[in-house]
Amino acid sequence: IFFIFTGRNNAQSINQTSAPQLVLQGARVVLECTYTSSVSPYLYWYVQHLGKAPLLLVNSIGQKEHNGFSAEHVQKTSSFHMEKAQAELTDSGLYFYAVSDTVNKST
Repeated sequence: IFFIFTGRNNAQSINQTSAPQLVLQGARVVLECTYTSSVSPYLYWYVQHLGKAPLLLVNSIGQKEHNGFSAEHVQKTSSFHMEKAQAELTDSGLYFYAVSDTVNKST
């Protein structure tokens, strides 16, 4: 089972372009993200499994693949869709995306 949450962050806005999804094991899944921003933002996809903290899956900065999930930032269409060729039972969770106009580096 896949659920999608959307939000807003300061000058940027994020648009939910697909409803909550029920996906069969082994089926392809696409989670869509479009945004509006006055600058070229940094984009992130997270998953939260029941009872656990959110986990960063992919981002537009460099980590484009994780555990079969992949995403591509298409600036022309202001999109950052994430997909997986074959969904697994362990993929069930709450999926959400975030947008930021800055990146914090840890030292």
